Amino acid sequence: MKLKLSVAAIFAAAGILAFAASAGAVDGTIEINQAKVLAAGGFPFVISTHGSYRLTSNLKPPASTDGIDVSASNVTIDLNGFGIIGPGSSGITPNGINASTAAEVTVENGTVTGFGIAVDVGNVSIVRNVHADVNGTGIQTGSDALVEGCTANNCTLAIEPAINCGGASTISGNTANGNADAGITCQGNGCVISGNTAAANSIAGIDCNGGGCLISGNVVFNNATGVESSDASTGFGGNVLKNTTNVSGPSSLHNNLCTGSFC
Repeated sequence: MKLKLSVAAIFAAAGILAFAASAGAVDGTIEINQAKVLAAGGFPFVISTHGSYRLTSNLKPPASTDGIDVSASNVTIDLNGFGIIGPGSSGITPNGINASTAAEVTVENGTVTGFGIAVDVGNVSIVRNVHADVNGTGIQTGSDALVEGCTANNCTLAIEPAINCGGASTISGNTANGNADAGITCQGNGCVISGNTAAANSIAGIDCNGGGCLISGNVVFNNATGVESSDASTGFGGNVLKNTTNVSGPSSLHNNLCTGSFC
């Protein structure tokens, strides 16, 4: 009997240790969940060490508080199908994820809604497969970034585009519809903006606020202006456009469809 009790105790202790390990890190990935954040003192959850982080529940910070603040570069945040859910905001704060001063940050695979800015990352960063809907503005990046497969719809801030990237970024396969400002903007030179849908935005559907961009293969309709650029060094081709004003500024590659006619 004593032997059986000892073996049972050993297995129980092993189970407790396994649970503790799973709550902290799996294969080097730090897990983030609502209970863990509250137990550590509350929001925002601060990432100050490079590495990989994964949500294991929805996060619901209180009003006027960021969800996650990142000060370290080389960080990956896998939302893992969960959401960071704010109270709703029409301003530029708080942020769902604030990594604006950190480079080489990846945010992917989930939802961020109800914030001033849903996701704000620095240079050479990636935002992929994120639903950044119903915020003040959706996704902001520094230069040399990639924004791919995201949605940024129904953003309420009339002074910021829904997807707003620095120069030399690639913005591909996203949807930016029904926003109070522009749908997609490159704040610089040399962006590739391809395969997106930008509809019913109050300003431009797609804007290169610089030059030397390539705008191709997009569907852009029911915006005040469809495709806009600061100068003719930006080229646009293979787009379908139906807007109040289809084009302002860039040079056509002569294979676009503008309100039913080639342009």
